Amino acid sequence: MTLLAAICALVPLLFGAALVAVGTRDGLMRSARQYLDRTMGDARPLTFDSSSDYSTDIGTLAKALGKNGRLEVSADISPGRELFLNLSPPPWPDGSRLSLLPWTDPGSRHPLYALMPGTNDTYTNPLLLVSNPLRYEQHELNTIVLALAGGVLAATAAVAGITWFAAGRVLRPVESIRTQFAELSAHHLEQRVPVPPTRDEVARLAGTMNSTLDRLQASVDRQRAFVSDASHELRGPLAALRAELEIALAHPGRADWVAVVEAALGDTQRLQRLTTDLLLLARLDAAPATGPPGSGPVDLVALVREETARRRPPGRLTLRVESVAGPLVVRGRQSLLARLLGNLLDNAERHALRSVTVRVARDEVRCRAVVHVQDDGPGIPLADRERVFERFTRLDDARTRDAGGTGLGLAIAHHVATAHGGTLRITGAGPGARFTITLPLAA
Repeated sequence: MTLLAAICALVPLLFGAALVAVGTRDGLMRSARQYLDRTMGDARPLTFDSSSDYSTDIGTLAKALGKNGRLEVSADISPGRELFLNLSPPPWPDGSRLSLLPWTDPGSRHPLYALMPGTNDTYTNPLLLVSNPLRYEQHELNTIVLALAGGVLAATAAVAGITWFAAGRVLRPVESIRTQFAELSAHHLEQRVPVPPTRDEVARLAGTMNSTLDRLQASVDRQRAFVSDASHELRGPLAALRAELEIALAHPGRADWVAVVEAALGDTQRLQRLTTDLLLLARLDAAPATGPPGSGPVDLVALVREETARRRPPGRLTLRVESVAGPLVVRGRQSLLARLLGNLLDNAERHALRSVTVRVARDEVRCRAVVHVQDDGPGIPLADRERVFERFTRLDDARTRDAGGTGLGLAIAHHVATAHGGTLRITGAGPGARFTITLPLAA
């Protein structure tokens, strides 16, 4: 970044310095020409007419002009010199007279010439040859070029230094975040990256990373709790099954093998239900955000009628269905939606006293299908209405194995509703518990 900033600063500075140097060179050339012409114009009154003594007049005039340190005076009026001056006067302007490179010799370049003519005011009888060797102008140009070069280098160095300092200040929090993030591990997810107080993109990045770490830690904590609870739930039926078989084998003559097999079959079925629920939860966790695979249109009214018609509640219970007329189509996987409704009916039948009611309605405002599953049992306290959807959660009145199930039914139902873009909540404040499913209607 520093190198790029230095190059971006150096290129326009060099271009600008070159323009200034070229303009200064041309200006100094014009100034040198004007100075020579002005000096010669001031010296013209010192010339003498043709009747005067030329040797005396030339010496006097040369002496007067020679006092100027910027000019060189010559009285060489030989025919060859005179002819050269007459036929090939040095051109003006000539950009090569002054050099833009300070280390070149200005004396090797052509000076500016001027002639002091005789009385006939022609080049055929010159009195003096005056030249400006441009030493003063070249010195001025060298000074300006060196100053421009130093300014360009200083400005480039300043830009590079500022960029280095600014980039260091910007990247220092990033390096701190990287260092802290590199120290994270699965056993130290409670650590968080430092958030700089700058409220810029880096601070927002750190905040996003901390939010991601919060979700990751919550996911890992849930996974650990799930593994712990799953191992505990599996260990119970396995221990019971092993104990029953060991007792029967220890006393094979006195064992009621039919009862032993029936007990082992019950424990095996419980293990099968538990492992099936665990596998279903794992598949739901891995389902894409667009919904479970194999989704299609499902008539929710028909699904509710089929599921309730297959059920045989205990004699003490009555199961009522209230639904809107006509189809109510949602998009999803029919087997999973049937599992969702079945788990809620199982829970309602387990806790109901006399009746279970299923209502199917349409929410025209939000374009959603709504299903209520209500029982007239003891209900669920407000403090536990979110906790019951956690895995392996049983309330105090449902701790027993026979009444409480595996503790995964409501968790599976909640996952299925969420995977289909809907919600599952406990609503109502009346007697009993009312579970409300909302699913988006199909287009």
